[in-house]
Amino acid sequence: MHVATLGGVLRFTYALLANVRKECKIVRTMRKSPPLLTPLFSRTMQGVLSATLLRPEREWYQSDLASHLGVRPSSLQRVLAQLTRAGILQRRADGNRVYYRADATCPIHGDLASILIKTIGVAEPLREVLAPLANGIRVAFIHGSVAEMREQSQSDVDLIIVGDLPNSEVAFALRPMQGRLGRDVRFTRYTPKEFAAKRASGHHFLAAVMQRPRIFLIGDEHELDEVAGRQTRGS
Repeated sequence: MHVATLGGVLRFTYALLANVRKECKIVRTMRKSPPLLTPLFSRTMQGVLSATLLRPEREWYQSDLASHLGVRPSSLQRVLAQLTRAGILQRRADGNRVYYRADATCPIHGDLASILIKTIGVAEPLREVLAPLANGIRVAFIHGSVAEMREQSQSDVDLIIVGDLPNSEVAFALRPMQGRLGRDVRFTRYTPKEFAAKRASGHHFLAAVMQRPRIFLIGDEHELDEVAGRQTRGS
């Protein structure tokens, strides 16, 4: 990548990465706060980044992207120009039509995609729909290809939920997410006692999940260990 382009990328993202490190310290309170990227990017910028970086194989015509985001095409011009100059998006002209897509050679492409997945792209919408059920959920997290950053645009989102609420209630809450995220959302639910017993016995599936990256939607690693430990001692 040209040195000037790399400089543009670094200038564009320096403030983002610095602020994300600070904001991550309060991720457990995100359900009561504005979305994590709101102080950093406008909603239009968030939408463009999410649409392009999380679907890197797709090339967007400006009016199609505007329709997808529910905004006027003219409102995207400045954002698309900024992201192109920074080397985050590629621009291709074909006659009178101009297309944009994620630039896979951008040195921070993976970092930005990871941030988007953990916030507005996948995790934040799921936090929103699970929040009304939080009293019945001890821990909920994403695992599998999405959490491991090896997913494709149509990969399923896999969840594990530890709580006492019925599966039907979880399924009903997650049903709208397929259309919103453009992919299936699958979940496995355990009661706290079931989770603790399976974890203590070295259950093959859970043992594999526990060794891989997770994105927490409710609770955190400490809560996960606490559930397992408390339930095991009480059994």
